[in-house]
Amino acid sequence: MAVYLGRNSQIVVGEESTWGTAASLTNARPVSSGTLARQVSIVPRPDLLSDSGSAMRRGHYQSEESMTGSFEIAATYENVGMFLKHAMGTLATTGSGDPYTHTYTLAADLPTGLTMEFIRGTSGKSEKFEGCKLNNMTMSVSAGECMMMSFDVMGQTGQARATASSPSLGSAENLVHHHHAGQFTFNSVAYDLRSMTITVNNSLTNRQLLGSVLTHEPVRSDFMSVECSFELEAADTLYAAMVANTQSDATITFTHPTVSNRSMAITLQNMYLTAADDGISDAGIVSISCTGVCESDGTDEGFKVVIQNGDSTGIGN
Repeated sequence: MAVYLGRNSQIVVGEESTWGTAASLTNARPVSSGTLARQVSIVPRPDLLSDSGSAMRRGHYQSEESMTGSFEIAATYENVGMFLKHAMGTLATTGSGDPYTHTYTLAADLPTGLTMEFIRGTSGKSEKFEGCKLNNMTMSVSAGECMMMSFDVMGQTGQARATASSPSLGSAENLVHHHHAGQFTFNSVAYDLRSMTITVNNSLTNRQLLGSVLTHEPVRSDFMSVECSFELEAADTLYAAMVANTQSDATITFTHPTVSNRSMAITLQNMYLTAADDGISDAGIVSISCTGVCESDGTDEGFKVVIQNGDSTGIGN
């Protein structure tokens, strides 16, 4: 049996106009990891039928099929708009030329869905999935690293593994590096972070109904949420803000230092702190680890990402 390697694994996506109906694939990104797969639930017969020669059950059936998994990509200034739109909900683009400004905000309903192809390394094979929704998105960056984005996916079903397509990556591959970051501001105070992780949870659930082993279009089963955890050298102002239940927007902007008109501005709207841990355990630099939760105020929905680049659509490859 031939051995294949994980290098050159990719995720390729296209927007569906009808949920669960395969769309043309338009955007390709290299992945650092991926676990997308069909999940089939097989259960034994619910009655007490047994083989006459033993105590073994006789018979089973398929109760449901779903598609789940996750993938992680490196964040760039030009190529992640499709994923931001489908994880957050809304995209608005302004500008008549480079730079275009793309504003991604939260919405009550996510876009229709994505068709995804997961190209499996050097195998020459891939698996295509329909009716995919991004249930969770995590954006994380630490000192010394580039920003990474990971997504948890829920889908309807997939096709048998077959020969992989040959997609083209975007013409620009400008990574969002840690040293591109400006200061993190909260309650009119600026801080230098060591690390930051933002998690958007869309609280989607499958809908298993009579007539099919496949799910109907997933919908929200609870409130969506946005949380931010961050670490920095200890600052009493953050501990005081947590104790006082201070609420404020928090902002941080990443700007490419050599490519003009390339930036990513993140706003955590109406954030309050639920944790500010600055415990001391050794003689070194004291750190504080904070967790913030965002809220809607009826106008600002809790989270916003604004990207400037040369893409006129906001979802380009």
